[in-house]
Amino acid sequence: MKHLPAESKEVKYFQFPGELLMRMLKMLILPLVVSSLMSGLAALDAKCSSRLGLITVSYYLWTTFVAVVVGIIMVSIIHPGGAAQKEDNEDSGKPIMSSADALLDLIR
Repeated sequence: MKHLPAESKEVKYFQFPGELLMRMLKMLILPLVVSSLMSGLAALDAKCSSRLGLITVSYYLWTTFVAVVVGIIMVSIIHPGGAAQKEDNEDSGKPIMSSADALLDLIR
Protein backbone atom coordinates (compact mmCIF):
# COMPACT_ATOMS: atom_id res chain seq x y z
CA MET A 1 0.00 0.00 0.00
CA LYS A 2 1.39 3.35 -1.01
CA HIS A 3 1.42 6.21 1.55
CA LEU A 4 0.57 9.66 0.33
CA PRO A 5 2.49 12.62 1.73
CA ALA A 6 0.43 14.72 4.12
CA GLU A 7 -0.05 18.33 3.16
CA SER A 8 0.89 21.02 5.62
CA LYS A 9 -2.73 22.14 6.08
CA GLU A 10 -3.83 18.62 6.90
CA VAL A 11 -1.03 18.29 9.43
CA LYS A 12 -2.00 21.61 11.06
CA TYR A 13 -5.63 20.52 11.33
CA PHE A 14 -4.58 17.20 12.83
CA GLN A 15 -2.27 18.90 15.36
CA PHE A 16 -4.92 21.40 16.50
CA PRO A 17 -6.59 19.29 19.28
CA GLY A 18 -3.21 18.38 20.75
CA GLU A 19 -2.12 22.00 20.68
CA LEU A 20 -5.30 23.02 22.52
CA LEU A 21 -4.69 20.33 25.15
CA MET A 22 -1.10 21.50 25.72
CA ARG A 23 -2.23 25.13 26.07
CA MET A 24 -4.90 24.14 28.60
CA LEU A 25 -2.37 22.14 30.61
CA LYS A 26 0.03 25.11 30.62
CA MET A 27 -2.77 27.34 31.90
CA LEU A 28 -3.36 24.94 34.81
CA ILE A 29 0.25 24.72 36.01
CA LEU A 30 0.62 28.10 37.73
CA PRO A 31 -2.71 28.07 39.64
CA LEU A 32 -2.03 24.49 40.71
CA VAL A 33 1.44 25.33 42.03
CA VAL A 34 0.26 28.49 43.83
CA SER A 35 -2.73 26.79 45.43
CA SER A 36 -0.54 23.87 46.51
CA LEU A 37 1.95 26.23 48.15
CA MET A 38 -0.80 28.20 49.87
CA SER A 39 -2.55 25.12 51.21
CA GLY A 40 0.74 23.71 52.47
CA LEU A 41 1.61 26.97 54.23
CA ALA A 42 -1.89 27.25 55.71
CA ALA A 43 -1.44 23.90 57.45
CA LEU A 44 1.63 25.15 59.39
CA ASP A 45 1.66 27.37 62.48
CA ALA A 46 2.23 31.13 62.09
CA LYS A 47 5.88 31.28 63.25
CA CYS A 48 7.05 28.39 61.10
CA SER A 49 4.96 29.39 58.09
CA SER A 50 6.29 32.94 57.98
CA ARG A 51 9.89 31.75 57.78
CA LEU A 52 9.06 28.90 55.42
CA GLY A 53 6.91 31.21 53.30
CA LEU A 54 9.73 33.71 52.99
CA ILE A 55 12.15 30.97 51.97
CA THR A 56 9.67 29.56 49.46
CA VAL A 57 8.88 32.90 47.85
CA SER A 58 12.56 33.86 47.66
CA TYR A 59 13.44 30.46 46.15
CA TYR A 60 10.63 30.81 43.58
CA LEU A 61 11.68 34.34 42.63
CA TRP A 62 15.36 33.37 42.40
CA THR A 63 14.73 30.33 40.18
CA THR A 64 12.40 32.40 37.98
CA PHE A 65 15.09 35.06 37.61
CA VAL A 66 17.73 32.47 36.72
CA ALA A 67 15.37 30.85 34.18
CA VAL A 68 14.70 34.22 32.52
CA VAL A 69 18.41 35.07 32.33
CA VAL A 70 19.29 31.65 30.90
CA GLY A 71 16.42 31.95 28.39
CA ILE A 72 17.56 35.39 27.24
CA ILE A 73 21.16 34.21 26.87
CA MET A 74 20.13 31.12 24.90
CA VAL A 75 17.89 33.15 22.58
CA SER A 76 20.72 35.60 21.98
CA ILE A 77 23.10 32.76 21.11
CA ILE A 78 20.84 30.45 19.10
CA HIS A 79 18.45 32.93 17.36
CA PRO A 80 15.50 30.51 17.08
CA GLY A 81 13.30 31.11 14.05
CA GLY A 82 15.99 33.05 12.22
CA ALA A 83 15.97 30.68 9.26
CA ALA A 84 12.18 30.82 9.04
CA GLN A 85 12.26 34.61 8.96
CA LYS A 86 14.80 34.54 6.12
CA GLU A 87 12.58 32.18 4.14
CA ASP A 88 9.54 34.43 4.69
CA ASN A 89 11.46 37.50 3.56
CA GLU A 90 12.67 35.74 0.41
CA ASP A 91 9.15 34.74 -0.62
CA SER A 92 7.54 37.35 -2.83
CA GLY A 93 3.96 36.84 -1.65
CA LYS A 94 2.44 36.57 1.76
CA PRO A 95 0.96 33.22 2.74
CA ILE A 96 -2.72 32.96 1.95
CA MET A 97 -4.80 32.42 5.08
CA SER A 98 -7.96 30.40 4.66
CA SER A 99 -11.13 30.87 6.66
CA ALA A 100 -10.43 27.60 8.49
CA ASP A 101 -7.03 28.93 9.60
CA ALA A 102 -8.68 32.12 10.87
CA LEU A 103 -11.25 30.08 12.81
CA LEU A 104 -8.56 27.89 14.40
CA ASP A 105 -6.57 30.99 15.39
CA LEU A 106 -9.69 32.46 16.96
CA ILE A 107 -10.26 29.29 19.01
CA ARG A 108 -6.62 29.27 20.13
